[in-house]
Amino acid sequence: MANLLRLGHDGTATFVGVVDVADVDVPVPAYPDLPALAAEVHPEVVVISSPPATHRELALSAFELGCDVLVEKPALLSVADFDEISAAAAGRGLVCQVGFQSQGTGTYRRLCSLIGSGALGEIAGIGAAGRWVRTDSYYERAEWAGRQGEDGCLVNPFAHALQNALLLADVEERTDITVELELFRCRDTITADDTACVRVTSDGAPPVVVATTLCAQTSLPPVVLVHGSLGQAVWWYDDDSLMVNDHKMAVPPPVDLLENLIRHRQTGEPLVAPLAAARAFTAVVEACGKADVPVLPARRDADRVVLDGIDEVVVRAAEKIATFAELGCGFGR
Repeated sequence: MANLLRLGHDGTATFVGVVDVADVDVPVPAYPDLPALAAEVHPEVVVISSPPATHRELALSAFELGCDVLVEKPALLSVADFDEISAAAAGRGLVCQVGFQSQGTGTYRRLCSLIGSGALGEIAGIGAAGRWVRTDSYYERAEWAGRQGEDGCLVNPFAHALQNALLLADVEERTDITVELELFRCRDTITADDTACVRVTSDGAPPVVVATTLCAQTSLPPVVLVHGSLGQAVWWYDDDSLMVNDHKMAVPPPVDLLENLIRHRQTGEPLVAPLAAARAFTAVVEACGKADVPVLPARRDADRVVLDGIDEVVVRAAEKIATFAELGCGFGR
C-alpha cells in the first residue's frame, strides 16, 4: 500500500481501491470482492497478495476485466494452472508479473551480466542456502501457513532463493527439468516442510541445489553461490549485495516491479519478473505439494524448534552442490 501511495504521489499510477474479506483501514474505498470494485471503478492493474490457493481464480477474474496482474509468489501451485493462466493472459493481450522482487535488484542484473559475459568462466553449479528461525507464531499467522501445497521452505519463505538459482542456471522456462526433493518437518503440527533440499538438473545446464531450513539456530541472510571455473560469486539478494572473488561489486539501483509493469504498459519496457520465467519454479512447487514430508526429531527451544547441525549442512549443500543424503548428514534420503 505504501508503494501504491508513493506511485500516486509521483503521478505514475492512481490507487483506486482495495479488495479484502476483512474490514481494513486504507485511504481508498474497500470492497468485498473484485466484481464489486469493478462495478464502481475501472482498474487497469490488479495486485494479488492473497493466499496462494486463491491466485488462479483471482488472476482469471482480473483478466476478464481486462487488467494486467502483479501476483505474489508462489504465483500458482501447479503447472496446469500455470499453463491456463499463461494462455488466458496471452489470449487477451495482457501480462502477468510475479512478485519476485529480487529480480529487480541491481545485484541480480549485474550477476546475470557477469555470467553472460563469461567473466566467471564455465558455470559448474548454482547453490543457495537459507537459514531462518521461525517461531510458533509464524505458523499461526494464517490458515494456510504450514499447509503442504501452499507453504514450505521452497514454496514460500525461500522461494526467492529457488527462483534466483533457476534463473541463473537458465532453466526457468524449461519443461525437461529433473527435480530431486528431500523434504522434512520438525513440527508434527504442520504438513508442509520446514527443512528442505532440492536439486534441479537439465541437459546442458549447470545443476541447481537449494538447501533451506526454518529450524536454524541463528537466522542469517539467504545466499546464492555461483560456482565458475574463473571464480565464485556470492549474492545476498535480500541485502542487494554481491561479492565476486572476494571483491564487493558496484551495482545499479533496484527496479520496482509494479513501476516496471506500468512502464511496460506505457512504453513496452520488458517485464522484470514475467510469469513465463517461473515455469520451472512452478514445477518444483507442484512436486513439493505431492512429496512425502517425514517428521524429524528436533529440539524445542521456548517458542521455536531447532534442528541441531542444520545451519552448517545447508551451507555445505550450497557449496558442494550436494543433497542432504550425499552429505551424509543422517536424515537425507
